[in-house]
Amino acid sequence: MRVFVCLLASVSIFAGCVGAWWFYWPVWQVESRVKSRLPQPRTANLSGVFYNKATGTACGYVSAQDPGGSPGGKTHFILMPDGELRLDPKDPIEGNTLQQLESLRKHADYLALVYASCQRG
Repeated sequence: MRVFVCLLASVSIFAGCVGAWWFYWPVWQVESRVKSRLPQPRTANLSGVFYNKATGTACGYVSAQDPGGSPGGKTHFILMPDGELRLDPKDPIEGNTLQQLESLRKHADYLALVYASCQRG
C-alpha cells in the first residue's frame, strides 16, 4: 500500500512539474526576449503576458525606466514570431492634418495587429 501511495504521489508531482513547465516556458522565453530588446532591461517589469501558440505571438504590458531614470509608464507590447518587438505607439495626435492622419494610421495599424495577434481562446 505504501508503495502504491508513493508511486501515485511521484506521478502526481511529475505531472505537476511537466504542466507548470508546459505553460510557463513560453512566457519565460517571451519575458527574456522582450527584456533583451529594451534599452534598460534590468528595470523592466512585465505583466499580463499571454503567448498565443496558434499565431506564435506574445502580448502583454511592459513598464521600464527611461534612460534618464524616470519611470516610463506601462506600455502594451506584441512580440512577433520572428522576434520583432512592437510597442504601442505613444505619438500624440497633433500637427497639421497630414501629420494627424499619419499618427492615426500608426495607431490603427497597431490596433489591427493587436486584434489579429492577441486574441485569447
